[in-house]
Amino acid sequence: MAAPFLHLVEQGRLDQAALAIEHIVTRSFEADGSRVTASEVRRRFEICERLFRQLRGDLGWGLQRVLDHLPHYFRCELDGQPWEPDRRTCWMPEDGT
Repeated sequence: MAAPFLHLVEQGRLDQAALAIEHIVTRSFEADGSRVTASEVRRRFEICERLFRQLRGDLGWGLQRVLDHLPHYFRCELDGQPWEPDRRTCWMPEDGT
């Protein structure tokens, strides 16, 4: 069974992660011009959660790195486009990649 989501986020930073995911989902509806339904909101949040768990839990990325890359990977998922996580071992916030 997967670890609780709370264990993937440092104490005191859960609000940052939750707000970032909320903004990603909200912006995706705006970009798509699609109808907001409870089931579609849930589906999009589940995609974000799965990606977050993969990047943070499986790959051990830092929270800021996850949040910087999550919008792009989420968009790829929505569009059915393949993507691979960045494999660099050295990363700086907002470095453009």
